[in-house]
Parts: sequence; structure tokens; C-alpha cells
Amino acid sequence: MNRLSIASCSLLVTALATAEPIDLLGLDMVPLGGGLPSAWTVIPVRRQRPPTATLLDSAGSRFVRLEGTGRAGWFVKKLNAPVAPSPTRLTVSWRVLVAPARADLRAAATDDAALRVFVVFATQGPFERTPRTLFYTSGTVAPSGYSRPSFQSRALHVIRIGPDAATSMWVEGVLDPFSDYQRIWGGTPRAIVAVGLMQDTEQTGGSATADVRELSWTSRP
Repeated sequence: MNRLSIASCSLLVTALATAEPIDLLGLDMVPLGGGLPSAWTVIPVRRQRPPTATLLDSAGSRFVRLEGTGRAGWFVKKLNAPVAPSPTRLTVSWRVLVAPARADLRAAATDDAALRVFVVFATQGPFERTPRTLFYTSGTVAPSGYSRPSFQSRALHVIRIGPDAATSMWVEGVLDPFSDYQRIWGGTPRAIVAVGLMQDTEQTGGSATADVRELSWTSRP
């Protein structure tokens, strides 16, 4: 992460203190039919082909569609200024049109999902290689609110959100990463340094289609 000036950090704190949401997707910056803006980085998972990301429009509302079969990838946006623990929440609007068949969070062999919205916290010290990360996961089988450490590392934690089945209806969610951090790991939450989207279907070989039209910081009422 780039080192930040006190001025840039102050600007972000001031913005988060207002009622206006801070857009993280930036879908107005790319043409329809394109992918996510250049501030986003696509990272394949375990040498798999990443799912496609396509910018679409419906009735004047833009959204990004993640789609793939037997694929896995991260779409990551590093924040210009880390978000320190504060009374803010992450607002997400999404829908899962197709969920991978047999995907079930409760078993390592079927741990796939149509959509994971994740937040990455700062590391502490040069020997901490895996940053603590929360994966808010939808489009898979598990009870709503199901929560567990990742099968890969206890620094990664999975939380099930959203409806039980695929639907054409948009879901509006408000996530509270800092409160979830305290519940899961305890202590003072670290700053959030990156956010992202993920889709993985490589375990089951199934197909997935998920749309996201909002990902933004909002001040907590």
C-alpha cells in the first residue's frame, strides 16, 4: 500500500462523516460492455481462469455482472486511504441469478459461491503474510448468518448473507465489517485497506451469474 499524507487521510475521514455514500465501484467511469474500472485488479485463484466481469445497464441503472463456469478469481480495489475504525458501514446491492450447483460453504470440497464481497484489513508486522479478511458470501448453501473460519486460513473468515436461492430480485444489504471484526477476532479492529468481489466455481465445476450495482461506504445512523 502507498504511504498516505495526513491531508489525504483527513479528507477521507471528513467524507465518511457526511451522509453521502462513497461509491467504490466507479461504474460511471467505463463504457457499457466493458469490465470494472482500471482501479480494480483481477487476480486468478490457484491458476484458474477468472470469471468475466461485464458492465451492463437496466432502465438507466448500471451494474457489473460476474459470470463463469468452473472458474475462480478476485476483483480487488486497493483503497487510496485506509478506512480506520469508525461509525461507517458497507452498503451492497446485488442479486444472484445463477448459483453453482452443489455449492455448500460447510464443506471444503464444495466451498464455492456465486458472489463474495470481501474487505481486507491491514497486516501487523512483516511476518504476517495473510491479512485478516472477511468474505460476505451469497449464492451457496448454508443457513443465513452462518459464519466460520476459512478452510484455507484462520485469518480469513466467511459469513453467509442474502436469500437462500437464486432470484431476479435485487438484495440490499448493509454490512458492518468493524463490528464483525471485533466479534470474530476481538480487540481493536484494524484499518480496511482493500475491498473486492469474488466468484468461485472451480470446486464444483458449476455455473454462476451474479450482479452488483452498489458497493459504497455510508455513515452509520
